[in-house]
Amino acid sequence: MPDTEPEGRYRLLGVVPREAQQRETQEPDDTVFTWPHFLIRHAVVAGATVAVVFLLAILFNAPLKDMANPSQTPPVAKAPWYFAGLQELLSHYQPMVAGILMPGAAVLFLFALPYLDRAKGWRIRDRKMIVVVFTVLALAALVLTLIGTLFRGPEWSWVWPWKHLYVEL
Repeated sequence: MPDTEPEGRYRLLGVVPREAQQRETQEPDDTVFTWPHFLIRHAVVAGATVAVVFLLAILFNAPLKDMANPSQTPPVAKAPWYFAGLQELLSHYQPMVAGILMPGAAVLFLFALPYLDRAKGWRIRDRKMIVVVFTVLALAALVLTLIGTLFRGPEWSWVWPWKHLYVEL
């Protein structure tokens, strides 16, 4: 039986049309390395921020209060402004309800809201349920924070802000 194979071995890897084999023009690379360009810029901005904070601390006197006395509670036992809404809520309901259940339910409801509202569009006017629920929760938090910050005085009594302002930032 005569050998009909040619001298060398040949493989056919694939058949590709000629249009797909055209080489695209390679454009110059415009990327920048993280080190040193990016990190040096961040270090300069961080150093400038620290310098500004030090300068403000030196120029403006921010005195500390007296040493804490464990046997005497200060007359204005009030949370900072960012917790004043929660403290206002605690003054109206039981601590378990106001401190854990209501904020937890609000956060869980906000997480579940995209799954509950199955509107097809992405525009705001198509997502009315999300807009209404978020607006109500945000306004409730804002009103509680404003009442707790501006309208509460010593021993959590009601005080008009134009008579005396008990706000500590």
